Amino acid sequence: MNTTSSFPKKYGAVKLLSGLGVMLLGMFWVLGSLTISKLGMTGALMFLALPIGVALMMYLWSFPKAGIWLSLIMGFLISGISRYINAPWGLSIDIFLTLSLLIVLINKAIRVRWQNANTDIVIFSLVWMGYLVLEIFNPAGNGFEAWFYAMRGIGFYQALAVPIVYLLFREEKDFHTFLNLLILLSLLGTAWGFRQQIFGVDAAEYRWLWDEEHHEEHVLHGVLRVFSFYSDAGQFGASQAMMALLTGILALGPFSLKRRILYWILAIVFFLGFAISGTRGALAVPLFGGLAYLVTTKNFKVLFAGLSAMILVFVILKYTFLFQGVEQVRRMRTALDPNNRSLEVRLENQVTFGRYLADKPFGGGIGTAGFWGARFNPNSLMANTATDSWYVKIWAETGIVGLAIHLSFLGFVLGKGGAVCMGLTDPKRKSYAMAIYASIVGVIFSSYGNQVFGQMPTGMIMNLAIPFLFLIPTWYENNTKK
Repeated sequence: MNTTSSFPKKYGAVKLLSGLGVMLLGMFWVLGSLTISKLGMTGALMFLALPIGVALMMYLWSFPKAGIWLSLIMGFLISGISRYINAPWGLSIDIFLTLSLLIVLINKAIRVRWQNANTDIVIFSLVWMGYLVLEIFNPAGNGFEAWFYAMRGIGFYQALAVPIVYLLFREEKDFHTFLNLLILLSLLGTAWGFRQQIFGVDAAEYRWLWDEEHHEEHVLHGVLRVFSFYSDAGQFGASQAMMALLTGILALGPFSLKRRILYWILAIVFFLGFAISGTRGALAVPLFGGLAYLVTTKNFKVLFAGLSAMILVFVILKYTFLFQGVEQVRRMRTALDPNNRSLEVRLENQVTFGRYLADKPFGGGIGTAGFWGARFNPNSLMANTATDSWYVKIWAETGIVGLAIHLSFLGFVLGKGGAVCMGLTDPKRKSYAMAIYASIVGVIFSSYGNQVFGQMPTGMIMNLAIPFLFLIPTWYENNTKK
């Protein structure tokens, strides 16, 4: 009996018995063998990833929203993964964001209202990206390749993500997906950080610390500044401080007792994650973010109580030696020392940049400072002068003109975001808005001390949090239309 005849010819593995199927299998085998022989393990991984990539493309074609969530996930993971497998993981964010936007443009089954993207935040983002494109022609730059790698975190991701959020993520459930994913990924970062704190770093992290010479900023007086799977301890600390602030504000919201207890637990866990990072600059997150929350409550009793608590913490750190036996507290205390050598060096570097940029209103060129400057032009003044601050980096690479555009955008976000929070009447939605707004404010101000705003994952979080904040008032409209 011919068993194959019982199967429909167009289904199942029977197709492989045809001449075409055998030929395709043979070509697949030959291609795989050649790829592995030429590229070794990298080729093998690429070949194995091919069917996964095809399946992912098919999924994104129907659900382009997934590209945003995958970009957020990779924003958290790229630094950690790169310590174990050396590959251009950062380009995955470019791929997911670009694919999402392209699918929205060409897949007729994905219907969007393009007028939803006609907003001030989208316009600001595109104007900023337009200015960055013009920076390609900056004669002081390091060329197109340096520009391409460096501009992505400065404005490209923002120019892609912000319009996509306005087009596809207009429902309240989208915001809750964002919030839950953000909490889950941050908790994973906290757990990984405590693993480093309790059990020490593993072999790959040890190599990153010592062989790649990151120990000077991460091992102080024999004590590890925990960095988890983030780019560095500063980014880990700022992100954890942001999450502690966000969940702490939600814990004060009009939610069920069970949910408020959960938010309080999360706030404590994230605060401990911030503490073990030993990051001084991240103190600005709860300080300025908390102040923004107190102002938007429009409750003068709460504002007075909150300001009193902040002053008390400042006095303890500045004028007493309480908790001096705790390493993390000692390091935070140094942030308030005006004679701190680290602060003096930063100010000296700013003077150096000021002299160099005196006749360069458009800056030294994108990709000339920091990591990319060291890669493409290691002997230049720009590459050998630490920017430290996010705003100093923007100033150094895009000039006073670029800094003015960027600060105008952030100032607009601060002003309009505060107005949105104070204008909401629904208690729950107001609580969500104030939590997100306070987090944005905290990140913006903490970016003066470190490059928090543009680094992953905080950069990707901000690219989503800002449009989500301004979409909260539209939830009423969307619910009314249903």
